[in-house]
Amino acid sequence: MGLAPARKFVELHGGRIWVECQVGKGSILTLRIPTSQND
Repeated sequence: MGLAPARKFVELHGGRIWVECQVGKGSILTLRIPTSQND
């Protein structure tokens, strides 16, 4: 999955997506998507 479609999917579901980079160490891609709780 490309980053543009992933971003759209995450944002449509009320979430966030971001990347943290460190030179010489690599990158971390983080996705946060809220879940519903059925009680």
